This record gives sequence, structure tokens and C-alpha cells, in this order.
Amino acid sequence: MKARVMIFMFLLILTGVSFAQVGGGDKIVSVDVLLSQDKLVPGKEAKLALVLEIKPTLHINSNKPLSEFFIPTEIAFEPIRDLSFGPPQFPPAKLKTFSFSEEKVAIFEDSLVVFVDVSTSPSLERTTQIIKGKVSYQGCNDAVCFAPEEQDFEIELPVAAPGEAAVTQHDDVFSAQQSQAPGDDLELTQQEQAALQYLEKGLLGAVIAFFLIGLALNLTPCVYPVIPLTVSYFGGKSDASRGSAFVNALFYQIGIAVAFAVLGLVSGLAGQQWGFLFQSPWFVVVIATIMLLMAASLFGSFEIAVPSWLLTKVSGTKEGTIGSFLMGLTAGVVIAPCAAGIIIGLVGLIAKLGLVVKGTLLFFVMGLGLGLPYLVLATFSGLLGKLPQSGGWMLWVKKIFAFMLIGVALYFVLPQLDRVIGKLGFLLGITAVTAGLLLGFLEHGMYSKTFGWVRRIIGILLIVFGISWINGGINAKKSDINWLHYENQTMQELMQDGKPVFIDFYADWCAPCKQLDRVTFTDKAVMAAAEDFTMLKVDCTKPDAATQTFMDQFKVTGMPTLVFISKSGRQIENLREIGFTPPDKFLQSMQETLRAD
Repeated sequence: MKARVMIFMFLLILTGVSFAQVGGGDKIVSVDVLLSQDKLVPGKEAKLALVLEIKPTLHINSNKPLSEFFIPTEIAFEPIRDLSFGPPQFPPAKLKTFSFSEEKVAIFEDSLVVFVDVSTSPSLERTTQIIKGKVSYQGCNDAVCFAPEEQDFEIELPVAAPGEAAVTQHDDVFSAQQSQAPGDDLELTQQEQAALQYLEKGLLGAVIAFFLIGLALNLTPCVYPVIPLTVSYFGGKSDASRGSAFVNALFYQIGIAVAFAVLGLVSGLAGQQWGFLFQSPWFVVVIATIMLLMAASLFGSFEIAVPSWLLTKVSGTKEGTIGSFLMGLTAGVVIAPCAAGIIIGLVGLIAKLGLVVKGTLLFFVMGLGLGLPYLVLATFSGLLGKLPQSGGWMLWVKKIFAFMLIGVALYFVLPQLDRVIGKLGFLLGITAVTAGLLLGFLEHGMYSKTFGWVRRIIGILLIVFGISWINGGINAKKSDINWLHYENQTMQELMQDGKPVFIDFYADWCAPCKQLDRVTFTDKAVMAAAEDFTMLKVDCTKPDAATQTFMDQFKVTGMPTLVFISKSGRQIENLREIGFTPPDKFLQSMQETLRAD
């Protein structure tokens, strides 16, 4: 679509199509401005209504067009002292398809009323106020769009004398603002406007549309990790009949749909896209741990099965369906980050318009569409076990899937590392939690009863320590020190503010350096004292010639090397440190440097 629009715009300029050819030389839009009362009252609010009349057979783009290549309709006022204007309140746009666009376009046609709140100061001058402004728009017909235009408008508003009251007027226009349907006065994003067109098709049309949308989601790369998850789970059930495999696969598909419906319901009620769940490091920890445990299962540590406590409550025929449903739930959660575009728009509409029941149903249907290929894949995955058994090649294939699942875990974890300060603790915590669940509870072997209890205790300890490390990593303090980074500055340049200088020679491979950043440089007293210093960091990981010269100047032989320089430019040798320095000792060195000549 973008290419076609750009070509169209280019041809438009070359051919010199003008408004005169289409509209007889007149402006496409005329503007009439109305005030909700006969005069302005200083210190009180009023409302303006801008009535836009659009020439027949033509239309203008909405205030939020669905393509970046269309110019939005905008309203701007000239500033007036002691008088301010609120944001224009446009009516909902219409969605139509034209020959110049493969997708629907958000437009206004015929006429529309835009409401604007007007606020006045008590000190507003009591003379007639002239309000001026302009409407910017891009006009189109059924075949082409024209160059953007502007339409000026102006209205003279009298100001009430002291003690004089205003009288309401134009009630027929301003009452329309109060009688708008629920949601008409909401600001909708482009995605929400696009989603609205599907909801307006009626329930049956929306169900069909969202089933196809879910099916199309399988073309997005972030659903691919579910393929090894599906094959590895159902591939190990080669002894199941074709009918049984289909039933289990159907429950797997339903599990995906239920996960979508629940996530859609929760995010709709919360007023956020369901991607917000993946902004939580703890939610990502859960997903990554599940992926790592599944990888361990494929490596042969344990078999994925329905929990024993649940087996006691169901018959053997139901075991496979329940397990498949639970795996489908997991797969649905893994796929959820792919929600974008029309899906995000539907979530926004659920929150803004209160379409919780209808929206949840559409999410469920969309999950069914997305899970359809996995229904087929799961049904026939059992055929893997019927291939010629030529040794351990099947185990080798499983291990490939295991490494793919480890990659999935990294896919979820790595974005969090940009936001987590204590990265090492965060990663060690995930490792410890996964190890605790695997070694303490899931992995089975020929163990004595006593050792069975020992491993459970060790597993619990690993989980507890892991959660503690994760929490510490997530909540690690970030240093507020305003660091300079060495870029071949001279000492004269570093001393120009008249402050003492502290230099931290560090390297990325240096563990004590990281401990300094994590413990000492996040101490409140140290951060406060640092405001009286020029704080310089020198990266010695792979020093260039200039950095090496600077290191030689201060005889740096180990990391970290901490150097304190007084206001006079003298290095205080007795305060020089190599290695980690705790906050109290570091603060003492800073105070001594401040007192030095």
C-alpha cells in the first residue's frame, strides 16, 4: 500500500492536478464557528463548535488517518492573552475503501462538528475578542487525493461586563455532543480504528474476520518457537491411535485459544495491551523457566506428564487430553507477544468501550485460528515415532528441539537485561530456580527415600536462593553519579570546573569493578559526595593508544585502579586503591580529597 500511495503522490505533482479541476476552484471545506453562549465571561469556560461543510463527492482525511502518507485534519488557533483552547474533539471517522488504497481509509465527508473547550482568565480584557484559526486538511475524491490545503476561520466574541451573565445558545448543536453514543468522543488510535471496522460487521462477520487474523498470525516469526514445542510433546506419543491423537491435538488447540481469551480479558479489564505482561521481569522469569524445563525434558531428564495429584481424579482416557490442554495453554502464552496491529486495537477497544464479553469471544476465536496449523501438526507428530528406528537418531532430533527451546528462553530473557541493573543475579536466579525445580522435584532416578528428601530440600533451597537473586537483580540500585567517560581529555580540561577529580580505571571482565558499580557507587552518601567531584571512568577493556597512554601516566597495573586528585591537580598517593573499596572507606577518601590543598 505504501508504495502505491507514494507513486500516486508523485504522479499527482507531475500532472499538476489542482482543486480547480475537481472543485471548480473553491475550497473543499467551509468553516462556520459557533459559541455555546452569547458572550464570554472572564474566569468561566465556554465551548466552541466548528461546523465543517465538505463539498459533495469529496472527503477529507480524518484527524488520525490510518496511513502515514495521508495528511491528518488539524485545527490550530492563534494565541490570545488570558484565553486558552482545549484539544479539538473530533467525531468518529468513517472507514471506506477507495481505488487509490488497498486498505480502508479513515475519512470525514458531508459535514462534521468539532468541539473545542475555551477557558478564560479572570483578567481577560473586557473588550470584544477576535478568535482566529485555521483548519488544515487533505481533500480527496473517489480516485485521488489532492495537495494539502488550509481554511482560515474567524469569530468575534463579546466579553461580559462585571456582574453580567451569559445566555446559552445553539443548543441544537451543542446538545449533539452530549448525545453521542458511548465511545464516540474517545480518542482512538490507528489500530483501534482499524479494529472498529471489524466489530461493525456484526458478530458473525467479526468472528470470521478474527479467525482469519489468528490464522495469519502464523506467518509472524515469533510463533515459530511453538513448532518444536508441539512436535516434541506429541512426537513422544507415537503409540496413540489417529483418533486419539486428533482429540489430544484438538484440546491443545483449545488450550491456545483459552490462553488468548484469558490474556485478552485480563488486559482488556486492565486497560492495557496484553504485551504489558511481558514488561514484568517476574512473568518473563516464569516463561523462561518453563522453556528451560521443557528443554531439560527433551534432554531426557524427565518426561512431561500430567501431575500425579491430577491423575488420581481423572480416568486414564482423560490424561492425554488434560496434558494436551495444559501444553496448549503454555503455547498460547509463548505466542502472546506476537499480538500487534489489529489485535492491539481490539484490546484498546475492549478497555475503552467495555466490550469485555464480545472481545473475549473474539480473542478465543482468534486463538482457534492461530492454533489450527498446530492441530494438524499435533495430529501427525506421532508419525515421527513410526519412522524407521535406525538407532539413536530420534534422541538426537529431540536434542535439537531442546536447544531451540533454550533459544526461546533467551529470546524472552535478553530484552529484560536492558532494564535489569543486577544482570548477573537475575541470570543466576533463573538458573537456580530452574535447577531447583528440576533436581528437587521433576528429575527422576533410582534414589533412596532418604536421598529423595535430601534432594527436595536442596531443590527448595535453590528455588529460594534463586528467587532472592532474581529479586536482588531486578531491584538493584542504579547509580545516579554523573560520570564522564574518557575521550582523550587532558587533565586541564578535567580540572576546569575547579573540582577535585576521581578516576575509575575499569574493564568489562573485572569482577571487582562490577562490585564497585553495584555496591559502592550506588551508596546514597557516595552519590551525594560525588556532586562535588568530576567523576571520570576510563574503559580499559581494550584500550586504544590514547587510553593506554593515560593508563601509563597513572601507572595502572590492575583493575580497578582508583585515583583521587585534589583541586590543585595533585594526585593523593595514599588514597590510591587497586580492587574493591567498600562505601564507607571510599566516602572517607572522598572527604579527605575535598580537604586537601
